[in-house]
Amino acid sequence: MLLPSGNDCAYTVGIHLGGSISDFAKMMTDKATELGITDTSFANPHGLDDDNHYTSALSMALITRYALNNKYINEAVNTKEITITFGSFTKTLTNTNALLRTYEYADGVKTGFTNGANRCLVASATKDNSRYIAVILGAETTEKRFGEAKELLEACFERYKKRDISKYLNFYINIPTIKGNISFYERSYSDHLELPLTDEEFEKIYIKQNIIPSIDAPLSIGTNIGDIKVLIDDEVIYSKELYLEENINKKEIMDYIHEGLKNMFLPKSKI
Repeated sequence: MLLPSGNDCAYTVGIHLGGSISDFAKMMTDKATELGITDTSFANPHGLDDDNHYTSALSMALITRYALNNKYINEAVNTKEITITFGSFTKTLTNTNALLRTYEYADGVKTGFTNGANRCLVASATKDNSRYIAVILGAETTEKRFGEAKELLEACFERYKKRDISKYLNFYINIPTIKGNISFYERSYSDHLELPLTDEEFEKIYIKQNIIPSIDAPLSIGTNIGDIKVLIDDEVIYSKELYLEENINKKEIMDYIHEGLKNMFLPKSKI
């Protein structure tokens, strides 16, 4: 399926796993939705033209990134050629992705062609422990398909480098409570993250906090109290949901008495 681009194999796998093509296509679409992809609909497992079969370049890249976490898929899309044997039958399968033979950093992924979609390619390449994915849709010729993918990948290696953004991931919150058994709810958070960014993107990083202004007691542990996002322009590159880590109980009469007694014996400030 992945090397010689076998539609018949994709069809067979779809029937085997889904019971029918329509059921397997629904499984595919549901999986895409699970990955947060909402602009994609699958009508079949092989990609032949259908009004209900569509996606975008970004969604193909996201699906590919997820798929490459599977070691078997990862190995298959990086295989130039392999000979398989079934009993006395032997056949050599050659990968249709020419980049594997013409571009030293290429390590995937998949070609595609239909009359409606024209020549398409999802390509990946790895250099200096950095891997990038390029998606070409609707190319007029095979040469443009592979050439433009290589140009995109080379541009990624040239423009992007891994950046440690951990300094942006140190947060402190201090939320006052209303009639709570504690006056303030305080927490510190930290995280570590490296991302491939250009110099321009790195300079544009900013933090956006959306935290509730106060806690109206009582409030139970596990309650969402806001979120923190790190952005470049309008793109979220990191987000963290914040949840209450302890119960905030309502202040009782004895709490008021103890507080009053404490204040009575506090040293008086000098004028």
